[in-house]
Amino acid sequence: MRRMTRRARFLPLAAAGLAACGASLGGNDGGTSTPIRVQAATEVVACRARIDDGHRFAEIALRDLRNLGTARVTDLAGPELRARVAADAVRVVFARERDYQNPGSRELFVATLDGSAAEQRLTQNAVRDDEPCWAPDGRVLFTSERDGATGLWLVGADGSAPTPFLPVPAGHADGEADWHRGLDRVVWSRRDPDGHHYLCVTPGSGVGATQLTDGGPALGDGTGDHDPAFTPDGSAVVFVRRIGEAAASLCLVPVATGVVTPLLVPAGEVALPRVMPQGDRVLFGLAEPALGRQTLRLAMLPLTGGDPVLVWPDERWRLQGLDVLPTAPAATAGATPLRLDVETQAEVQVAYATAASGTPASLREDDGDEFYLQTQGASTGRQVAGLNVRFDLPVADAEDVLELRLQARVRCSRVDAESFLRVSIYNPSDNRFDTAVELTPTSTDEQTMTFRTSSLRHVPRERNVRLNFIFDLPDGDPADCRIDLVELVMVTRQGV
Repeated sequence: MRRMTRRARFLPLAAAGLAACGASLGGNDGGTSTPIRVQAATEVVACRARIDDGHRFAEIALRDLRNLGTARVTDLAGPELRARVAADAVRVVFARERDYQNPGSRELFVATLDGSAAEQRLTQNAVRDDEPCWAPDGRVLFTSERDGATGLWLVGADGSAPTPFLPVPAGHADGEADWHRGLDRVVWSRRDPDGHHYLCVTPGSGVGATQLTDGGPALGDGTGDHDPAFTPDGSAVVFVRRIGEAAASLCLVPVATGVVTPLLVPAGEVALPRVMPQGDRVLFGLAEPALGRQTLRLAMLPLTGGDPVLVWPDERWRLQGLDVLPTAPAATAGATPLRLDVETQAEVQVAYATAASGTPASLREDDGDEFYLQTQGASTGRQVAGLNVRFDLPVADAEDVLELRLQARVRCSRVDAESFLRVSIYNPSDNRFDTAVELTPTSTDEQTMTFRTSSLRHVPRERNVRLNFIFDLPDGDPADCRIDLVELVMVTRQGV
């Protein structure tokens, strides 16, 4: 491949879309950006809600494991939560919060992934009905607060014959169940009178329940073990161990031994784990506010542990439910990660600044040779500076890209609680820049901004990746903004 050196273009451009969310700046159009595909096979069923208006903008999205597709389950008003797919891979059961931010208004519904049948309501009362999963006989097991206690109940797929599944000890509460169809075994989370949670298992009869975990050492309301899900063979359970209000780890426990192994201890929270049909990976929600990734986003991790990869890099949508179809494919073998050269494989453009200096070579290493921008007053009444970087990906087919890993080092001369540093990535499918990282710096020292994603929604047919680096500060004197490193690493299919 012939490599061409590109020079930075210093073009102060109008801010585009800044008033809406500060996610992007204009410029660096780079020609057309065509989505790879609009249609995609459904492999993941995910409840999600917009962080700015989660009641009006909520859906059950149908996507593949590369974040492609536009389909969704036909829905009504109110956010959907905890969707689970039936054995027929057509029906889906979920809870809907009919009055926003009122858990007591949650009721159960069944719909179809293909729209072949109208949505059917299963429960209707004045208490919370929530957290459903399918039983092997086609009924639905769910959490309910009826009869004055929080416990597990069974109901027919047509809403008939609701009955308690098993008794709840006095002062305790049961919920978040998962039912392994092949072994006819149920795992769930039980809360003790002090608010601490631990996992229990029982045969499908509901008789002979035993404790599986102790909930860990953290004490206090809401701590302990949540969101259990069986591995495909039923030999182990993945779950979330919460140690505080916004701190949790992803764990694995064999049913036979009860020995807990942490898979991931992030700088934040995890939720809703589901193991892939091959038992090789786990999907889950991940939020890491300390790293600038606040929203609970869909992520993936090898079941043996390692570094998580965001399937959804976009902060706009919060994950509220998750399931995986049995047809979801196994992981594709990746080639050796390749670091792209920002000087020869990228185009760098000043998007917004009163003054700028530097070259693409300034962004190659974290070496003190920095790209400089001075903020400019924007129509929002704030001081803003921005740099666009478009990388050309050395692949013949955009779908050969398995993963992108970004690292940037930035600093600003003026920071406070209303200062933001952002990295956004262009999404040609939705024709917008999506904020992947947003930091509120606490000092003028260098800040590291990173994210990893497998989303092909952000890689167009033209085989490039377009990034915005944005400094968004309160109104005042112009600030000096510096970028010392923009590193993009690409992983492709093995053999490409």
